[in-house]
Amino acid sequence: METTDRIYSARAAYAALLESSLKRVVTVLSGLEGIKRISLVGSYARGRADLFTDLDILVVMDTDLSFIDRLRMLYPLLALPVDLDLLCYTPGELERMQDRPFIKHLRREEVVLYETSTS
Repeated sequence: METTDRIYSARAAYAALLESSLKRVVTVLSGLEGIKRISLVGSYARGRADLFTDLDILVVMDTDLSFIDRLRMLYPLLALPVDLDLLCYTPGELERMQDRPFIKHLRREEVVLYETSTS
């Protein structure tokens, strides 16, 4: 097989891994208590799906856990075959940070994958 064919084949296989991993994220996280919204952000949300693409997920969750403890809880639940970056904020935290450039950027490119009706 030619090098180009191998690259295209690897890209197609990785794109399928990204898609199945994204479905797993939504399935697992949407079943957790307190989850209000799950969104895709980052390069995959912008349509990039190459061998260097990871999943960037923004989670909005009602919880009393600290930011770090939220991530400590969520990451082990999602053992994925692709790289994953999670951000998990409470609705109040997002509200307080809404004017920050980083949050504005996330909200502009956000693709909502799951949302409760009372978010």
